[in-house]
Amino acid sequence: MPHHSNVLTVISHLIVLSVVSILCVLGTWQVSRYLDKQERIEQINQRSEQGIIAHQRLSQLALDDVRDVQIRIEPTASSTSLLWLDNQQHNGQVGFKLIVPVNTKQGWLLVNLGWVVGRVDRLALPMIPPLHELQAPLSGAISIPGLNSFITETASADGVFPKVIQQIEFTRISELLNLPLLPYMLTVTQPSEYFVREWRPVVMEPAKHIGYALQWYGLAIAASVIYLVARRRKAQNLKENPE
Repeated sequence: MPHHSNVLTVISHLIVLSVVSILCVLGTWQVSRYLDKQERIEQINQRSEQGIIAHQRLSQLALDDVRDVQIRIEPTASSTSLLWLDNQQHNGQVGFKLIVPVNTKQGWLLVNLGWVVGRVDRLALPMIPPLHELQAPLSGAISIPGLNSFITETASADGVFPKVIQQIEFTRISELLNLPLLPYMLTVTQPSEYFVREWRPVVMEPAKHIGYALQWYGLAIAASVIYLVARRRKAQNLKENPE
């Protein structure tokens, strides 16, 4: 019996230690997210202070440094191969973001024209007016969308356009369009009558990550305290009622 009891004690120690370790790792991850968001916000503020710059100046920057830079482009042509980014939400409504390949002196660039609500029939794409604004200068912010590991297929390679896509994957979209694309996208911010344009590079405020971190650390402390109290009571019971 003593040997069996010792084995159970070791197992319980390991279980609690594992749980507490996982909770602490989750808390530390949230702190890391907070620091990353703070750094990103500082970068956005610095980019905003620079104001709108000419597109050609991006060639002087490394790819990691072009994110959030505000630029103005002068399209020389636009593709008729429209891309509809699926499952985009705005105020609780599901819709699409219209992505258009635009040619500039620096190369072909994906341009996010903004959000439009989806139709009742999800198989039918939204109706839009002629895109005359693509014939004039456009201003906005540079974005480099990340990939979703849960999405296995960005879009079908059937050669049919307009095309619904599930994410911005530059290499794949370049193959579908048969165009060499620049490795970043312009998110247009100037007002529009037809599109909803909200540039929100940071969706969740950094302070929320600290709140989540405190919750995880609090759970780790609570689990430790509960286990220690339970062990102490068990030891007292064994002392008072020895077998």
